[in-house]
Amino acid sequence: MLNPIPQFLQKMFFTALPFLISNSVVVVFWSALWIWWINDYAWYPRGTELEMLHMAFTSIFLYKVFFWLVLTNLIVLAITHMKKKKYKIAGNILFLAILFYALVGLYTNKKCASHWYCVFLNQSVPEESITRPILEAGYSIGPILTEAIMDKDLKFRGYAIIGLTEIKYSPTIEIIGGILLDKTENEIFRKIVYYHLHSFNTKETRKILEDFRRQTVDTLDKEVIRDENGHDIFL
Repeated sequence: MLNPIPQFLQKMFFTALPFLISNSVVVVFWSALWIWWINDYAWYPRGTELEMLHMAFTSIFLYKVFFWLVLTNLIVLAITHMKKKKYKIAGNILFLAILFYALVGLYTNKKCASHWYCVFLNQSVPEESITRPILEAGYSIGPILTEAIMDKDLKFRGYAIIGLTEIKYSPTIEIIGGILLDKTENEIFRKIVYYHLHSFNTKETRKILEDFRRQTVDTLDKEVIRDENGHDIFL
């Protein structure tokens, strides 16, 4: 009895099977994450917020899926050649995969950062979760937030400042240090900077805070460094 499936088709199928499985896992994983993001960041959306979140998360989804599909296929291809004992080819592919992860990964994170910023502005979540999009975006969102916090009317401005300190974006130190020293700034933002600038724990930030404490003479500045009991927050 003849085999209904030609041998070359069987070989092609079993060769392609690892790629099909790995690609399916990548797409299913990021699709599930997309659905979870929408539900988790939109507790009580208003106006166009939900639409903006959909657009931002779809863009992030497309960037991430493309990146992980290419990387996964390179890794599967390298493993396939290793099984065939073609170690030199496998090694070259793995080197290409590492290069792709480093360079294209950096590019992908930078492209996604603006979309995470959109999520940050349009999310509707409990107060303790507001900085999460900043943490998800990581260091790449630093330049966007640094420019944004110069706008005194920025939505979630205080949380943007906190987020910058949480991702340890050191180029922002001069900007947020300026907020602390600016007497025309809202006391709340100055107090946020005073409290969270300590997290950098660098020579530059320690000097800014020490100089500010030494120069605190008027009521405005004294209110910045005091807690609810009237004591210096860090003394």
